Amino acid sequence: MDHRDAFISDIVIVLKPDYIARIDTVIEQLNRVGVGITSVNRDVGAVEGSVESDKVHVIQQFEFVDAVRTTFSYIADYPPGDPRDRDGAEET
Repeated sequence: MDHRDAFISDIVIVLKPDYIARIDTVIEQLNRVGVGITSVNRDVGAVEGSVESDKVHVIQQFEFVDAVRTTFSYIADYPPGDPRDRDGAEET
């Protein structure tokens, strides 16, 4: 069976300079839209993380975003029982 629970993109978000001082608020907003943050560089205003690929366009529209770079995209297949699993157990 072909399992495709989610199409995920690893991204780097570069903040506009005026928002670097408010990076904690930015992080909260990114978490609300589903970004799993893996790294924050407060010195340059860059946030790295993963998000469902169809949300990248939404993130690009936020007022604090200067640029979004997709570094890698992949299909995620979560195991049965994981709340992100959408297709259930594999048939035997």
